[in-house]
Amino acid sequence: MSKLSPVTALTQLHIDTSRPSPATTRVAVAGEVDLATASVLRDRLLEVLRDQRPAVLDVDLAEVTFLDCTGITALVDVRNAAVQTGYQIRVSHLRPIVRRVLDLTGLLAVLTAPSNEPTTSPVSRPSRATMAAPPGLTVAA
Repeated sequence: MSKLSPVTALTQLHIDTSRPSPATTRVAVAGEVDLATASVLRDRLLEVLRDQRPAVLDVDLAEVTFLDCTGITALVDVRNAAVQTGYQIRVSHLRPIVRRVLDLTGLLAVLTAPSNEPTTSPVSRPSRATMAAPPGLTVAA
């Protein structure tokens, strides 16, 4: 099944779903995952988890050319939902730029863990109150 995001032609996101094994569903993503498309990706991945209930959700990012913070948030949200319901999610086939972004955010190992390893506790985003501010900068909570 292929879905096209309801955004402009310049920011199309293609999402194809397949079932390579009874326990695994692969979701191949192509395009840019950014503010305009991240919610489409998150919603589709959550739909696959809800409807197909795969033991492993493999998100194939081979054709993703751009991933921003909203795309990362979408992946973390889906991972948290998967962990809470006893499923696993992993991203695969990363382009160097996507791999670098995930590595810099500390999420590369979390999102690429092999499916046969137990999952860890959900990744959470720090609240403003718990985020440390650089010296000399005051952060209002």
